[in-house]
Amino acid sequence: MVALSVGIASVAHHIYNVRQEARAAAAVGEMVVPSVADSRTYLTVAQTAQTADPALWPVPVRSLLAIDRRLHHGDWVWNERGVPAAPVTVRVDLDAQLVSVFRGGHEIAAAVILYGADSHLTPIGRFPIIMKAARHHSHTYDAPMPYMLRLTADGVAIHGSNVRSGNATHGCIGVPTEFARRLFTVAGRGDDVLIVGNRGKPDTA
Repeated sequence: MVALSVGIASVAHHIYNVRQEARAAAAVGEMVVPSVADSRTYLTVAQTAQTADPALWPVPVRSLLAIDRRLHHGDWVWNERGVPAAPVTVRVDLDAQLVSVFRGGHEIAAAVILYGADSHLTPIGRFPIIMKAARHHSHTYDAPMPYMLRLTADGVAIHGSNVRSGNATHGCIGVPTEFARRLFTVAGRGDDVLIVGNRGKPDTA
């Protein structure tokens, strides 16, 4: 699982670079390659090929949302306009504190997240969604976890949270509640969630 995580991290780093390059070019009014259209950055064939590894990333990345500002705690973006129906993949970057939702290789949403405190590190690796519950309440922590997407048998999940600076979780991925509701609607059991970053712990299952 450690080797898998390193590979996913390289894909995540490439995606981050593409977004930064597009943002920098747009800022100075240059023609952007990859191209930007309809609030979306389309990767070149070569860039898409760098994300094409079925063992690490189920669907090659074809486009990213053209987010022209820095997102802060509580911020999120959702734009699925023009993106056809297709399997959903979720990528969580603990170091960037960002979750990205992809459909058929096109990013349709992004949000700032909460992740596990040092005493309850979030696992890194590739996890299928194994359970969904719109009105879940944690008996362990006596806390609501709306629009919960469970990733592990011991309860690590993506769920709605009060995403504020200084907050942390017991290992889950916390996202703004309205973002969680939309993600709950488009994601299904079996869809892949990839968690990367140096702030997590390798999954040993």
